[in-house]
Amino acid sequence: MKLYREKNPLVFTIFGASGDLAKIKIFPALYALAEQKRFPKEFYIYGFSRSKITHEEFRKSVRKSVQNKSENPIDEKLLENLLKKVYYFSGLYDNSESFEKFSMEIMKRTNNKKITNIAYLAVPPIVFEPIVELLSGIKKKIGQDLRLIIEKPFGHDEESAEKLYHHVSTFFDLEKVYLLDHYLGKDQVQSLLVLRYSNSILNTLLNGKLISNIQITASEDLSVANRISYFDQVGIIKDMIQSHLLQLLALLTMELPVSQEAKSIHREKYAVLSALKLRGYDKGIVVGQHESYKKIKGVKQESTTPTFAGVRLFIDRQEWYHVPIYIRTGKMLKKKHTYVVVEFEKLPFQKNKKDVDTNKLIIELQPDAKLHLKLFTKHGGIKSELHDLTTSESIACYGDDCLPEHGRLFVDVFKEDHSNFLSFEEIIATWRFTDKILKFIKKKNIKPSVYKDYSDGPKEQHILTDNDNLEWLEVDLQKNE
Repeated sequence: MKLYREKNPLVFTIFGASGDLAKIKIFPALYALAEQKRFPKEFYIYGFSRSKITHEEFRKSVRKSVQNKSENPIDEKLLENLLKKVYYFSGLYDNSESFEKFSMEIMKRTNNKKITNIAYLAVPPIVFEPIVELLSGIKKKIGQDLRLIIEKPFGHDEESAEKLYHHVSTFFDLEKVYLLDHYLGKDQVQSLLVLRYSNSILNTLLNGKLISNIQITASEDLSVANRISYFDQVGIIKDMIQSHLLQLLALLTMELPVSQEAKSIHREKYAVLSALKLRGYDKGIVVGQHESYKKIKGVKQESTTPTFAGVRLFIDRQEWYHVPIYIRTGKMLKKKHTYVVVEFEKLPFQKNKKDVDTNKLIIELQPDAKLHLKLFTKHGGIKSELHDLTTSESIACYGDDCLPEHGRLFVDVFKEDHSNFLSFEEIIATWRFTDKILKFIKKKNIKPSVYKDYSDGPKEQHILTDNDNLEWLEVDLQKNE
């Protein structure tokens, strides 16, 4: 299959080019795009930041980032050619004069041709608004085709998300705005919709009437020390559940639209996200904090920021109303593992038979991207014993056309495809639900339970599944290989 390549001349500007996001994610992604020849013949990459540095100093920073973070061996000649297209502009994010000078720089560099401009906001949310407003002021000078990429977090609660929505929509047509959650750029997450569209049997199984419960687990064995200034303000619920894991749930449980257009997909995801409900708050929320968290530099001893959270929720839609959904996520746990378990109902005459296990669909996302379907069969012999019959297939990306998550999403921006981005309606709906969780924690003054580093997390997480006489389903990687 021929890879998509942008044809129009392009200017790709990174606001916040001296920050960690640019160095860790964006520069390596741009190199990967160059490696696959995704850029047009004429393109320019600009870093826009407050730091006073030269083009050459900026290029050295980009080079170092690519060399340190790229997944594949570096082609030095290719990197050198890419760096020739890299420039730097020093300016203030809230200063109209800076933006006027920048527009003159772009016009001079491109000889005022008709050109596609992509502006990526890799900056703290506090400066989103002035950048959006000032960019809109130079649209006519640098070209009407100005596409805006904004990366999460989109606000810090429902009210701030609505404010951001109104501000952005005042200055930009939302068709030109791409709300990026990098989780949706992961190949294995994108595979969920592909699997559902390509396999009618799978889509038939993902019906609430057939399902006993759904469990989503996202555990990490790493600390958050390298981004503590951000994490200690938001905590694990805002960092992981509000967007990443609720998006994963929506992709799994939404009605499959006939059309694969972005608007249809967003509409169906919103239908799920706007119907999320907590029942039995007291036994539906668990928070924890790993024991060494307060030893991290910058964390106050009185910090109650959770590094682990578990919730029990429901979807208030007819086919899903009775299905409990459990989500848990945490830092400094015993292993890095992200997976979804869909446990199916037993047959009516098997309901009370404890010796009869359930069928399960297991979707592993990290560290291995695999799909497992757990069935049972009787092996030969006199005894009537059932044994696992597990079919397993990789859903990871292989081959020369694989891209890192940001690179994959950048190609979607080239193609003007919003399918793997968020809508403001979805964002506001998830904040509305998340706010209810956080307000309850605050109202009841719930303190996080301390759990040991590199453990399974707080024992209180079992309260969630105990509500329904169920238990967390641990996925053993080795058994499923």
